[in-house]
Amino acid sequence: MEAQDSQQIRVLVVDDHAVVRKGTRQLLEASGDVVVVGEVDRGDAVLEEVAEARPEVVVLDLQLPGMSGVEVTRRLTRDAPGVRALILTAYAEEGLLVEALEAGAAGFLSKTVPGAELVEAVRAVHSGANVVDGSLSGALVRLGRGVGRSSGAQSGITPREREVMVLVAQGLANKVIAVELGISRRTVEGHLRHLFEKLGVSSRSGLVHFALRHHVLSEITGDLGGNGFGPLAGGRSVAVGSHSAH
Repeated sequence: MEAQDSQQIRVLVVDDHAVVRKGTRQLLEASGDVVVVGEVDRGDAVLEEVAEARPEVVVLDLQLPGMSGVEVTRRLTRDAPGVRALILTAYAEEGLLVEALEAGAAGFLSKTVPGAELVEAVRAVHSGANVVDGSLSGALVRLGRGVGRSSGAQSGITPREREVMVLVAQGLANKVIAVELGISRRTVEGHLRHLFEKLGVSSRSGLVHFALRHHVLSEITGDLGGNGFGPLAGGRSVAVGSHSAH
């Protein structure tokens, strides 16, 4: 039994409606590779449950008593960086999407997504991807175009560093980026270090969030024909980045 559990994705479900929690649990556990290790009905109880249940992914609503989903996500990012937050909400609005991503959310989905896509999103988030509901992909493009190339932070980025940033935001691992650009993996790692320093970010996730807030995102969308990024690109949800460095 322990060997089986060790191969499953450990998920904590957070919602103030018992029916939603039960339905989400049943849906996820029916997949066979997900186990729900706990349920929470308040935002201010999440961190304590995370410490006890040790989930890898937290699926949570935005509207919670005690503490908002955005604030919960912010604290998870700070205090439990190994845990990935996947927002599942009835309020799939652009402003909330931006808040959640800036707080460190790994995914943002509407509660209207089909069950199979929720399961796929949990798998993608667990594997390191950042997943966004496809119905909001247009908002991401507008967000990406909103700052433009004249941004001071981007002015010091070299063309090669920009290429690396685009490929990271597409979810490619360092070794794949190296092959794509015809350079060594060590050179890719050097470009990433320089990007982190120049943009004031400390992780690949931070780099992806920067790409979302700047013109880089519209370049990615153009490269892929506007169909989204990563493993969920064909459906309503799109993956917009990855934490994978290998």
